[in-house]
Amino acid sequence: MKVMILGFGGVGSVLAKLLAKEKEIEEIICGDIKFNFRIKDKKVSLKYLNILDKNKFLIFLNKHKPDIVINTSLPKFNLKIMETCFKVGVNYIDTASYWDFDSNPKAKVPYKMEQLDFDKRFKKAGITGLINAGVSPGLTNLIAKECADKLDEVDFVKIRLVEDTASNELFFSWNKDWLIDEIGFKPLVYYNHKFKIMESFSGEEEFTFPKPIGKKKVYYFCQDEVGSLPLFIKTKNLDVKAYDNNIEVSKLLVKLNLTSEKEIKLGKCKIRPKEFLSKILQDSPPGYERKFKNSIFAISIEAIGRHNKKKKIVKYSVVFPKQKEIDKMNLGANFISYPTALSIKLFVMNFFKIIKKGVFPPECIGKEIRKEILIELEKSRVYISKANG
Repeated sequence: MKVMILGFGGVGSVLAKLLAKEKEIEEIICGDIKFNFRIKDKKVSLKYLNILDKNKFLIFLNKHKPDIVINTSLPKFNLKIMETCFKVGVNYIDTASYWDFDSNPKAKVPYKMEQLDFDKRFKKAGITGLINAGVSPGLTNLIAKECADKLDEVDFVKIRLVEDTASNELFFSWNKDWLIDEIGFKPLVYYNHKFKIMESFSGEEEFTFPKPIGKKKVYYFCQDEVGSLPLFIKTKNLDVKAYDNNIEVSKLLVKLNLTSEKEIKLGKCKIRPKEFLSKILQDSPPGYERKFKNSIFAISIEAIGRHNKKKKIVKYSVVFPKQKEIDKMNLGANFISYPTALSIKLFVMNFFKIIKKGVFPPECIGKEIRKEILIELEKSRVYISKANG
């Protein structure tokens, strides 16, 4: 299999290292405008590429003609990459939606998953676009479908996340621009068969995660899962809540309106608060993650409903390795980039078992393939907890 990874940052570089270990992967082409990381592996080649240059990107893709293009850069590039993949006839994977607000009053979902606009075109070209295929969204979608399938009727799907650096010091485990976007978007929920937009950081709830995490206070968080799962799972309610040990910082940034894209006057100048915030916040330098040895990430999905007319709760949790354990893998990964890259790898390695063409999220993957992915996940360095009650 020949793979192209676009965006060679914290996730793309780790994904390249993970895929290079797989026998089925013959070649990995990594494209970006700059490279802060280097990989000494015969399978991996680093190529300078500006995907905003449409003609050069088209020539580049035609020249290398990979089996799959994986976008691990910012979601705002999804459509540009998908357009070129469609023209060349190449399969596509990404990790998240850009989430444009849909002003159409008849829209099913207030936030539009822009990649779905390519569904008909991808079907016509006979190619597959697996979207939102990281860890959250991605693995969470897959597990939510697995849990829901064990019920005859689903009343509620709860997706709960933990991101804990175990420190008061700021650390950007992800692209800081995308993190600012996530904080700035108001969360979406699905209650009583209807989508609703809630206030940021509201909906406080105490949720019990597997050991060593235990009980944590979680809050509404803007995540892509809510935008797709209710379209493919028959549930009455669905929401995503998260625990972040530095949530007070996020609350302050929103309260001060520093995540806004609206221009404001500052003397004779006009500035966008979000751009200003991005400029003054320092990127976490390579290797800085090692300072946060006890940082940890976990996901927990709970489906509540009925089976054989009896109330039943199905729960599936995944606790990923702490940073000190990830350091031993020598991947240059942090406690978020490793779970994300690992999840993408699982999707990539099972990609060509998927017969379905068009554009769709992980919950649309067939039952047998879904089970294979989860079996492979259990073989990875994660702790999995399952409960049926």
